[in-house]
Amino acid sequence: MKAIQRRRVILSLLPLALILGFIYAYPLVKVCFNAFTGFTGSSAGKFVGLKNFALIKADIPKTVSTTLIWTFGSVLPAMLLGLTLAMVCNRSFAGKKAVVSMSLLPYAIPLIIVASCWRFVYNPDFGIINVFLKKVGLIQDSISFLGYENALGSVIMARIWRATPFAFMNYYSALTTIPTEQYEAACVDGANSVQRFFRVTLPNLKTITASTLIVLTVWTFLVFDIIYGMTGGGPVDATKTIPMRIYQEMFGMKNLGTASAWSLIAIAVLVTITIIYWKISDKEDA
Repeated sequence: MKAIQRRRVILSLLPLALILGFIYAYPLVKVCFNAFTGFTGSSAGKFVGLKNFALIKADIPKTVSTTLIWTFGSVLPAMLLGLTLAMVCNRSFAGKKAVVSMSLLPYAIPLIIVASCWRFVYNPDFGIINVFLKKVGLIQDSISFLGYENALGSVIMARIWRATPFAFMNYYSALTTIPTEQYEAACVDGANSVQRFFRVTLPNLKTITASTLIVLTVWTFLVFDIIYGMTGGGPVDATKTIPMRIYQEMFGMKNLGTASAWSLIAIAVLVTITIIYWKISDKEDA
């Protein structure tokens, strides 16, 4: 009887497994195949081994480091700001609903529109930042926020603004589930507000922190819209992350082989980061 039930379960899940295999497995296999296949000149359609990787070898260190700076420079501040906002909104005060609504607003704006808005903010002639700094006398000449030296930091700021609401939502919902009895017990034991935060709040947020960190890291790593809309990967290679390299190799250079090679590098880096997160999480649980 159990064997029949097991067979029915397997058969009922088979269509879903086939659909997921087609959506996820087939593209992954295709990318792996394309990464080792030639698509230009005499090598078109032929197995070329590591030639595609050799063509991009010189750009790998700079691009990977830029991508990691972009990712962690956006994710960690966004999570810290999200936690701070959640702690503030977890208290009762006048205008709380308005603050919560305003905190969530950036998450409702499409990424390409976020890029357009921040390009306006950073404009050297009439951008709000340059205008303000000139009026208060802090600068004489406009700052080129999207110039080579400042471009990466500028796009990171835009991403932080867009990613903070996601961390805020997760932390705020988690804070509302922490039993008040734990705080009351900590108060009875003489714990001050800082001690209550580290001994009660943070331990209860460990699970949501781990999941939010992984999700935001993957999302930010793969974000294309903000960088494309603000800098196009430039100036030169200042904001050229792996997704930008994939786009340029595929649609600019028309080379599916090198684009697929960059895709495999992206997968390898993301898998490595995820494994590191899991290892750290397992050690903390132990």
